[in-house]
Amino acid sequence: MIKFNNMRIVYLFLGIIFGMQLISSINIIFAADEWKLEDETSKIEWGLEEQSIKYEWGLEAQAVTHKKSDSIVLHYDGKTWNCVYNAYSIWLNSIYGFDSSDIFAAGDNGIVLHYNGNSWIKQETYVTSRLNRIWGISPKNVYISGDNGTILHYNGTEWKKYNMMTTSWFSSTWGLHAKYLFIVGALGKILHYNGKKWIEQESGTIDWLYSVKGNSTDNVYAVGDYGTVLRYDGKEWKKIMLNTNKRLMSVCVPDANNVFVVGADGLILHYDGIQWTRQRSGTDNWLRRIWAIDGNTIFTIGDNGTILYYDGKKWNKQKSGTDYLLLGIWGNKRDNVYVVGINQK
Repeated sequence: MIKFNNMRIVYLFLGIIFGMQLISSINIIFAADEWKLEDETSKIEWGLEEQSIKYEWGLEAQAVTHKKSDSIVLHYDGKTWNCVYNAYSIWLNSIYGFDSSDIFAAGDNGIVLHYNGNSWIKQETYVTSRLNRIWGISPKNVYISGDNGTILHYNGTEWKKYNMMTTSWFSSTWGLHAKYLFIVGALGKILHYNGKKWIEQESGTIDWLYSVKGNSTDNVYAVGDYGTVLRYDGKEWKKIMLNTNKRLMSVCVPDANNVFVVGADGLILHYDGIQWTRQRSGTDNWLRRIWAIDGNTIFTIGDNGTILYYDGKKWNKQKSGTDYLLLGIWGNKRDNVYVVGINQK
């Protein structure tokens, strides 16, 4: 009788384990199916779609076709990417311009360079903090956000620093006009500029934010750590729940029904006004920045010289001619795009 009872206990224990495994597998299936993948792949897990060997170019080393330096500036003419500037003892993180003869680049140690169509000239900023992101309304109205609470403004003649009374890390800046700007950064901090002063807004998160962009006063997005996506409707920021915990590095908003987000491990998300879907990137490299000329002309850049181009239907790999870490991008038309990157080796 004792042996019989022991066997019953053993069978009961095995039954419990089997039931737990069955429930776990069902939960995993449901969790994976929560997201629709555009052009359906055989694997639904984000960033892990199966590729044939010939397409596993994400971790390939790009052929370097330029001189070695600490930073580079690349230019795209609609056909090929070429290195147009090598910087030494300078590490560039961001670039923004207005035309081919009026471009700003910024980076570590308070460095700002201005391109006048012929040469890159250093401008005095009087700060030593790393400068992370540039945005401007005109060549005489440019903003930069950076480390240690740094916010700079350029009036066409000189750079001046705002006294912000904070040491927060500011990662990104964007605006619609002179009286409507946003800056985001560490611990979910969001600042709004109304033309007179910077006002902190309630973000509803303490996750770090890496990018902010929009297309109107009531359609602004910010993205950051642990899959954080926030949307501003003109009155308040609300969190959008997505099925990812990856770091989201950059967002672009060509129009209200066209939002793209890029991030860790080659992740690309797209919102079409109805639902969010994952798009095939074909790479496991981190994507650091995304820039849209329009809804059918979009570039994203990242690690190991990665540059992808979206033609309105799919993402295509482009030969960058470098293996540098690409951190900043700006362009005003398809055949006039600039990228900055740094040598981490």
